[in-house]
Amino acid sequence: MSDSTAAFASFEEKWLAAHPEQRMVALFLDPALRLRASAFGCLAHEIEEAAFGMREVPVAEAKLGWWRQELFNAAGGHPRHPITLLLFSDEDVAAIPARDWNALIDGALEQLDASGAASLDDLIVRLDPFYSALANLESKLLCAGRANPESDAALWTLAHVLHALARPQLDANLLPLDLCARHGLTRAQLAQASPARDALLRDFLTDIEREIAGALGIVSVRPLGLVVRTRLDRKLGARARAAREPHRYLVGHVHAHAWSSLWAAWREARAARMSAER
Repeated sequence: MSDSTAAFASFEEKWLAAHPEQRMVALFLDPALRLRASAFGCLAHEIEEAAFGMREVPVAEAKLGWWRQELFNAAGGHPRHPITLLLFSDEDVAAIPARDWNALIDGALEQLDASGAASLDDLIVRLDPFYSALANLESKLLCAGRANPESDAALWTLAHVLHALARPQLDANLLPLDLCARHGLTRAQLAQASPARDALLRDFLTDIEREIAGALGIVSVRPLGLVVRTRLDRKLGARARAAREPHRYLVGHVHAHAWSSLWAAWREARAARMSAER
């Protein structure tokens, strides 16, 4: 194994640890597409981590600035990072305009130090610059430009919100102010588990499911990884709504069992194949 291959493998493991269902998705992808999907998934994960996972804004800005320069260099034929070395060795990837990669970083920078949202619609709008750029690139890379980036951006956004809810310490800023008002709770009160918080979370999960259903109602070609994740997310949300303590359920079940991921990947791959044969 070369040094660059070993270095990429370490980033791939980080991505798969966050999205273990993608191991099963890979089993149903053409080898060339599998490599591209993996490299793009790793890149998306690294930038998401910088945009949402760093406490200090200046550090996140510096990391995203580095990625902006790296993607600019990679688009110009001079990648250096293990992820971009692999991703941009693909001629189709190298042909994507630099402005598309730049939009991804612009969207990530808009997420830094964001305040709480007034409503779920407000939260979706706030996250949209990043996930729209991501969905646009994903369409070009994995669907030959035939996907619907608007609906796919919504699915990316809602997956982000659902998985953020599944962190051990509930992030009160994720919960819209209108929902807090409806349940008579302040964000400070959301730090502690209570029947009122459970009821609020059930309502929020219902709102998220409604938005997912609306996005899926737009018929379009979609990447297998995205539809598998969405299938598993809908199952997770439904079971959390039915649980006595929704947040505890989310924390304990955020990653689907391997067999559930395999079943979901097989069903979605089969559905996609049958649709293509019609």
